[in-house]
Amino acid sequence: MHTKWLLLALCLSSFTQAAELKISGASMMKPLSGEVQSARLESGVAHFALADGEAVVAPWPLAWRALPKGTLLVTERDPHPAGPVSRLRLLKGELPWLELIAGGYAGTPVLDDWRLGFKDGRAMLVQGEQSQPFLRKMRLKDQSGVRWCLRLLATHDAPKVASGMAQEAQIKADWLRYLPRKGRCE
Repeated sequence: MHTKWLLLALCLSSFTQAAELKISGASMMKPLSGEVQSARLESGVAHFALADGEAVVAPWPLAWRALPKGTLLVTERDPHPAGPVSRLRLLKGELPWLELIAGGYAGTPVLDDWRLGFKDGRAMLVQGEQSQPFLRKMRLKDQSGVRWCLRLLATHDAPKVASGMAQEAQIKADWLRYLPRKGRCE
C-alpha cells in the first residue's frame, strides 16, 4: 500500500510547475547594460559581472557554456500593474542571441508580432486572430526567417496585492528564446 502512495506522489510531483524565474541587476529607473566581464554558474544561479554592476538569473534554464568574447548584456525591468516584467538579453554586437523574460503578462511581446496570451489558464502565442499553444519547447521563425528556440519555463499567478498597492490579478509567464546551437535546440 505504501508503495502505491509513493509512486502516486512521485508521479504527481513530476507535474509541478518549474520555479519562478528571477532576474536582478536592473531597476525600473535604470537598465543595466555593457560587455560581460565574467560569467559563472553557481548552484544553478548565473552571475554576469559587468563594469557597472552584476546581473543574476535564478534558476539558469540552460546547460552552462562559456560566453563568446565580447558578449553584451542588457537587463531591463518594466513596471506593470500586475507586477514588473524583467528582461535579460545577450547580444553579439547589435544582434540578440538569447533573451529571458520573467513575469510576462498577456500582451507581452515574445517574438516580432507574436505576443503572450492565455486561454483557460494555458499560455498561448497570439498574432492577430491567429494563436497556438506556447509549449515547453518549440521553434518559431522571426520576420527575417531566422529560427528561434522558445521554451516556456513557468506560469504563475501574479499577486493580487503587493506592498499595500492594489494590482491586477493575472497569470504571468517566464520564457526563454535563443538561437539554436549547431541547428539544435537544447
